[in-house]
Amino acid sequence: MKPSIRTWHPGDDLDALTEMLHRAYAPLAAEGLRYTATHQTPEVTLRRLSRGHALVAEIGGRVVGTLTVYQPDGEDATPAYREHFHFGQFGVVPEFKGRGIGTALHAAALDHVRSLGGAAMALDTASPASRLIALYERWGYEIIDRISYSSTNYESVVMRLWLQRPPAPAE
Repeated sequence: MKPSIRTWHPGDDLDALTEMLHRAYAPLAAEGLRYTATHQTPEVTLRRLSRGHALVAEIGGRVVGTLTVYQPDGEDATPAYREHFHFGQFGVVPEFKGRGIGTALHAAALDHVRSLGGAAMALDTASPASRLIALYERWGYEIIDRISYSSTNYESVVMRLWLQRPPAPAE
């Protein structure tokens, strides 16, 4: 069954969405990776959803995935996020993985960024998360930086996908 992708709205069940994120990130937590979504409270989920353009994937009325797109922020601690859109809080519940839900969420996120004139999409993930890095590389992302966040217990790779031709290098 094909997922329906829609914008998150405040009437959605925040506790259920938070639990869905915990379940989606549980395999990463089992590897010892402390992503925020492995343990965040509903209040943190709400704060993260509200800061961006949050999408949810539903099948049969059940939320089975989510992804939040954030605008460039000139004050962000991550250099790539100062000039590029980026996404986070991306997860699909384990029993629905492999059905194209993550791909559909990502495509909707890219459509949103393109509609706003964005030239690139960026993301970060744990450097030990080789399966995720490989997925993002298949989607066309390249590693452009490495960074350590105080809220995690790992080094992150920062990746970027150009949506428009990248600017020419300065001479």
